[in-house]
Amino acid sequence: MEHEVILEPSGHCLQVREDQCIVEAALEQGVAIHYGCGNGSCGDCKGRIVDGEGVQLPFMPLLLTPGERADNRAILCKLQPRSAMRIEAQVDGAAELWTGTVTTLQQLASTVMELRLRCDRPYPFRAGQYARIAVPDQPGQWRSYSMASHPSAAELVFHIRAVAGGAFSHWLFAQARVGDTLQLGPAQGEFTLQQNEERPLLLVAAGTGLAPIEAIVQERMRLPWTTPVALFFGVRRAADLYHLDDLQNLADSWPNLRLEICCSDPHFTGPGGPRRLLPSVSENGPWSQHEVYLCGSPGMIEAAVDLLLSHGIVHERIHFDSFAPSAG
Repeated sequence: MEHEVILEPSGHCLQVREDQCIVEAALEQGVAIHYGCGNGSCGDCKGRIVDGEGVQLPFMPLLLTPGERADNRAILCKLQPRSAMRIEAQVDGAAELWTGTVTTLQQLASTVMELRLRCDRPYPFRAGQYARIAVPDQPGQWRSYSMASHPSAAELVFHIRAVAGGAFSHWLFAQARVGDTLQLGPAQGEFTLQQNEERPLLLVAAGTGLAPIEAIVQERMRLPWTTPVALFFGVRRAADLYHLDDLQNLADSWPNLRLEICCSDPHFTGPGGPRRLLPSVSENGPWSQHEVYLCGSPGMIEAAVDLLLSHGIVHERIHFDSFAPSAG
């Protein structure tokens, strides 16, 4: 069964099946609805149900506050209609596109590739944001990856993990060559450094969640603040650790930075030996006066937020960017 779904204020009218989510239907019908990950992890497609009934499929619960739920807010990439609906949703204009040329392909770890792109013209973004990149030879398929580079850099830098069945990561690891070109959409995301008040920072990165955290560290270093920065970087397998020398050199040269490497692999022989990420964060507090930035899987983010709230950090000082791999 199909239902008519009207997007406000744009007035676009969609025909959406009951087994189809709003974002999927919009893209299928050529409507440039605003979205990010497409899997209920980022919240960029957040909208509001004005009228009608729908089913909200599972998404990362932290994306909607209790107040937003009471206001009928919804995550549109996980919302299916059960009647005719009217929904407030952002519809973008014609997307500006950039062409990025691959300048470097460097395998950082067993499952992590560094991709460097030089764009055909300046690519505006803020440290911590992500870019949507078109999957080569697969029209309409896009993937989102955070920049590890600072906006002042000449190239965009990405840390991309190999995903079983992942269309983009398979191309990257198996076929990509220096000189290849990729299409990029505008930068997105609100995971950026708050600069309205100087506070000590707690940065927690799991796996390739290190990418936007590195960009935020570079942004923080450019500010005249003297408050300390604590960076916890964690993985499960020692083979997935990367950039350790770069991070250690940074910590050695910047007195404000405290670096903690956490790896639960029993074979890990680094400083401190095997240890888990969040228990290490918990043991090294207190954090109640800190501004917090978290990047990793939805499960890690949810557990970290619960932990930090128990340490007395107010929700407004916890910023996160969660990601889940797309196998399509």
